[in-house]
Amino acid sequence: MASPKRVTATAGELARQFSHFSDIALAQPVVVTKNGRARNVLISIEEYERLKRRDQESFLAADTPEAFLADIEATATKGK
Repeated sequence: MASPKRVTATAGELARQFSHFSDIALAQPVVVTKNGRARNVLISIEEYERLKRRDQESFLAADTPEAFLADIEATATKGK
């Protein structure tokens, strides 16, 4: 799946035309720049909540719960 095209706006443009960029952010990210450097991203609440759910479902391999490790090991040894 291709990532949505992103729009770039300066902080000043965003402040002057917030409603416009807020509407754009419903469909695609708006990268906000300050002094020529990307600083923030304006996204829809739906995208924010999707990312938060995804973040909560993820963990580092080193932090894998013991129960998951036991299940993975049991699955791996079934085929042997």
